[in-house]
Amino acid sequence: MITRLLTVTAIVAATVAVPGGALAAPAPFHDTFDNAVDADPAYGLNDNLVQRQGTGAVTYSRVSGRWNTGDVPRPWFAQVNHPNHRGKLSMHLGTTAVRLDAPSTGSTISATLTPVAGDRTSGDWSSIALSSSANSWGYVSNADIDLGFLVRANGGVQVFRSGSPIVTLPAFAAARSDGSFDVELKLTGPELGLTVNGNHRAITLATPVPTGRLWVYLGRYSDNDQTVSLVDDLDVERLNSDDLRKAPGSDLRYYGYFAARITQAGGNHLPEVRGRGNLNWVQISDVDTYRPEVLQDCAPAGCVVYTGNEFFDCDAAGCPLHPNAAARWQVLAEKVRPYLDRVAGFVLQDEPFHHGARFADVEYSAQQIKNTFHDKKVMLIEAGPKIDDTFTVPVAVDWVGFDEYCIGYGELEARMAELEERAPGKELFLLPEAAPQSWCADRTDADLESTQYAYLALAKEHPRFVGMMVFGPWTGVGPAATGPGTPVPSKFPRATDAQERVAALVLGEARLSG
Repeated sequence: MITRLLTVTAIVAATVAVPGGALAAPAPFHDTFDNAVDADPAYGLNDNLVQRQGTGAVTYSRVSGRWNTGDVPRPWFAQVNHPNHRGKLSMHLGTTAVRLDAPSTGSTISATLTPVAGDRTSGDWSSIALSSSANSWGYVSNADIDLGFLVRANGGVQVFRSGSPIVTLPAFAAARSDGSFDVELKLTGPELGLTVNGNHRAITLATPVPTGRLWVYLGRYSDNDQTVSLVDDLDVERLNSDDLRKAPGSDLRYYGYFAARITQAGGNHLPEVRGRGNLNWVQISDVDTYRPEVLQDCAPAGCVVYTGNEFFDCDAAGCPLHPNAAARWQVLAEKVRPYLDRVAGFVLQDEPFHHGARFADVEYSAQQIKNTFHDKKVMLIEAGPKIDDTFTVPVAVDWVGFDEYCIGYGELEARMAELEERAPGKELFLLPEAAPQSWCADRTDADLESTQYAYLALAKEHPRFVGMMVFGPWTGVGPAATGPGTPVPSKFPRATDAQERVAALVLGEARLSG
């Protein structure tokens, strides 16, 4: 079964993962499966959707793909842009399937299917299954499949209706040399128009397949865990993606990662998140030298650069300005200047008031940045407990965010409301945690998955919040990590999947073009 959390946070999880609701603006859908980052633990399935689809919010869910169990295979069974299969959805290690998270509302679906890469003789198959249920296991001949189609590597074709075979064509089409087939299914009243590598057959159905709302499942069957099946260029004539759209009134438009690059030892994670982030926190001033070349991995206007090392000299005793703060800032500014098109703005000292910085010093640093780069944003991120009735934001600051990890839904919303009151006229950001922190190290993968959707639900209710910057997931401590920079996403596959889904919603306009 496909399940999602039935908590207050699942209000959003349901709309992202298993949507429902009325039909409203169906339009064409196309996925090239190009340029996703195929990395543990999500393996590219929902990465880089904007470029792949031209819109970027129609996600996929892994499903069983089997006839006798709803247990979902491990994430690596279904990958996108695998190093050996660039620009493809690849299915590995036996039988599996994926489902599009928005229903088809048209009559035609097409894709290039390769049942066994490089093989033209096997009986193993790839499938397209259409079901009125979003909770199907995706197996082509199960009873909840309204129309199932499979093509074997040897060119054999079968069509199923509600669990029963209605057409079997043992040698319908010859595979190309790479084992691929161009497949088109067109439903017109009681007729199925089937085209495979140019071979066409009109199949009369006993009753029409209702095309008003059908979920699309892509699957493969094999007992051989050494073979791979491929899908490319998926086209759906009309797809209703309204339930994957941002809520009316929401101004969310930024999503990214805090500390996508913080030190050389911690690693540069910008390439890893390029398909699911448009605003990432980056530090280039290492202890030994500046490394501005890191900014080449930022998308245009895709990074905010940390300036705390230049302005402040913080320790346990306090957080004063460096005596030569202005000169130190100009050094950083000159290092950044060749890459300025990659920079959206600059971030002040992290949690300055929490660390003991004076307001006048924070104001000074913000104004220095604005004086140098007047068209770039200045960002302030403060610790949640400091967002109280004494909190004040310098005039030169454009963006204000706060971090307060592992707190409850109600506490988080109260803090958001306080920030809205204390930072009038500023655009606001949230920083969800992506891994357990030392003060809440018992958080599970399910807890962190829930957290991503909780933050999204709250952001939708508070239009002043324009962005989300996930803390980590390379900054975790405790059992899952040994310190900053330790990669921990593989310990949290559900949370990582949730981040990709939230990013898809924030970054890509889900109402398809056309």
